[in-house]
Amino acid sequence: MSESFILNDTDRADFDCFKKVVLRRTGIDLNLYKPQQMHRRLRALVERANLRSFSDYARSIEHNTDEMATFLDRMTINVSELYRNPEKWQELRDRALPPILRKAAAQGRALRIWSAGCSFGAEPYSLAMLLDEIAPRVRVTLLATDLDEKILAKARLGLFQEADMKNVPPGCRAKHLTQEGTGFQVTPALRSRITFRRHNLLADPFEKDFDLIVCRNVVIYFTDDAKDTLYRRFTDSLRPEGVLFVGGTERIFNYREIGLDTRIPFFYERLKL
Repeated sequence: MSESFILNDTDRADFDCFKKVVLRRTGIDLNLYKPQQMHRRLRALVERANLRSFSDYARSIEHNTDEMATFLDRMTINVSELYRNPEKWQELRDRALPPILRKAAAQGRALRIWSAGCSFGAEPYSLAMLLDEIAPRVRVTLLATDLDEKILAKARLGLFQEADMKNVPPGCRAKHLTQEGTGFQVTPALRSRITFRRHNLLADPFEKDFDLIVCRNVVIYFTDDAKDTLYRRFTDSLRPEGVLFVGGTERIFNYREIGLDTRIPFFYERLKL
């Protein structure tokens, strides 16, 4: 059911006004998100702020930095668990990464990896630990990006709670994390391997020549057209035979059409040129 079927003309005009303000202030185009789900998620913020309309809420986020931060946090799915879905990380370790590492070594270059939509940093830190385990001497550039500056600031700190640690291999925990009160701190050496940067997947340019792009559980609220555009842009940003690793609810059905192949579920390899 589309947005036009669930909103009357007044409410639709109100929400359209809000979307224009968001686009102007943040660069986020809400038209690229599934309308019914996005409206429901954001309506809860309007009600929580004790406001009557999206127009009122637009004025609130324009003048209240805390409310803007709350809005941006609501726009993203923030997960802090390291090695989330450990069986997929095992497949990355044993099946997806070895050919990529061999190719980079044969060409005498650094491995280029992008964690897109990195949230609190669990994904790029997990990648850094995994690479240190299986290829400690390989040069790696690891870019981690997210839409939300507030979340990126937390990611740069590298602080996690016990609940986030359940899937971390014991050896990695001992080498790369130290206990700080009730939490765990990523070591400075591991943090230094990651470049964190703000990036809007739906608007900003993409870098090129990545060997691995990891974008998991990020696009589930995007429209089908936005997903298709995003996956095509990811494909264009991969080296030939580079791999796109997506979440367990984000199977790409038209992967061949956009220049990908798959031999492992949720891992998509760019076809040779």
